[in-house]
Amino acid sequence: MAEFVKIGSLSLIDAVKQQLMAKILSGELKPGDRLPAERDMADKLGVSRSSLHQAVLSLESEGFVSIVARRGTIVNDFRKNPTPQSLAALMSYGSIELDHSLFSDMMDTRIWLESECARRACTHIYASTLEEMKAMVDAMENGEGDLSELIYRFHYKLTQASGNSLYSMIFRGFEQVIRSLIEKHYSMKPGDIQESIRLRRSLLAAIEANQPQAAADHVCKIICQGVDVLEARYH
Repeated sequence: MAEFVKIGSLSLIDAVKQQLMAKILSGELKPGDRLPAERDMADKLGVSRSSLHQAVLSLESEGFVSIVARRGTIVNDFRKNPTPQSLAALMSYGSIELDHSLFSDMMDTRIWLESECARRACTHIYASTLEEMKAMVDAMENGEGDLSELIYRFHYKLTQASGNSLYSMIFRGFEQVIRSLIEKHYSMKPGDIQESIRLRRSLLAAIEANQPQAAADHVCKIICQGVDVLEARYH
């Protein structure tokens, strides 16, 4: 049975909901699992049954669980039957603890999105944006500023350079998760930074030379570098 941590005083309903959602997104609670009785869960969490029930109702409205008469609360397979709220909840999830298949799907989506942005940047990027991205890579190499912040901003600028505002909006929507994954990657393997810098310089060179396939390939290598490291958590 999943373990629960007592909730503090901040926004009890939201805090309960976040803890339950984290267990679903991490795979600790799987589709078809039944949550404990609300009275028992409320006691374990240290909250009132009313707060717990409101949190469960919110999760039900977002498609993560179903409240079934005489059966209790059942975890849904939100990936097979998503709701618009499911994606919004995932976007606001600020942890790297993701179910393996969900992590893989997210990385595949990111590779597709940023590869397409890199292709489009070859013909849409402004000279000022290119120089700004070069300056970010210089700052990474010189140890100036926060590394994770520089890396996140670099990739956000890449999506903006695509000339498609929806691409940058999608990327920005996953900001909390992407930031968490970037930080975890370089904390697990700080030695990757030099190769990461080299790949980003090659990416910018390909964009500047209007080589869309080469630019897309470099993006794939950059993201896969992090995926290879983070995959170790699942083995």
